[in-house]
Amino acid sequence: MAVPDWLNIVVARDYEKMSVFEQIQEGLTDSLAHARGELSLRTTVLPSPAPALSKSRVIAIRNKTGMSQAVFAGYLNVPKKTLQSWEQGARHPKAGEARLLQIFDADPARVGQIIQASAGRLRSLKAKSARSRRRLGRAG
Repeated sequence: MAVPDWLNIVVARDYEKMSVFEQIQEGLTDSLAHARGELSLRTTVLPSPAPALSKSRVIAIRNKTGMSQAVFAGYLNVPKKTLQSWEQGARHPKAGEARLLQIFDADPARVGQIIQASAGRLRSLKAKSARSRRRLGRAG
C-alpha cells in the first residue's frame, strides 16, 4: 500500500555522527521502502529542532560575535532586556530565536554580512522611494 506524499516527512538524520556502515544501511533501508511503495521520491527532510540553549551557551555565542548585548540584541531583533534574561537564565530563547542563535554560532561573520547587506538594500529602497515622492511633489 502506497503512503500519501504528505505523510512522507522524515526527521533529518545526523549523518555526521553516523558511521559509514550506518549511513549505507540507512540508504539501503530507504531504497527497500521505496521499492515496496512505502516511501515516495517526494520525501521532505525536515531539519532537526533548534537546540535548547543554556544561559552559558547564549553568552558564548554572543562573545563569539564580539558584540555588546545591545548590538547583538539588535541583530537578533529582540529587546536588550530579553537577551539579558536569556544570559541570566531567567528565560530561554524560543524555537525561532534558538535557531537564529544556532545560525549565528555556526558563522557569525557571515550572518552579520547578510543582515548588513539586507539593511543596506532597505536603506537604498527607502532613499529611492523618498526621491520618487519628492519628484512627484514637484511635478504637481
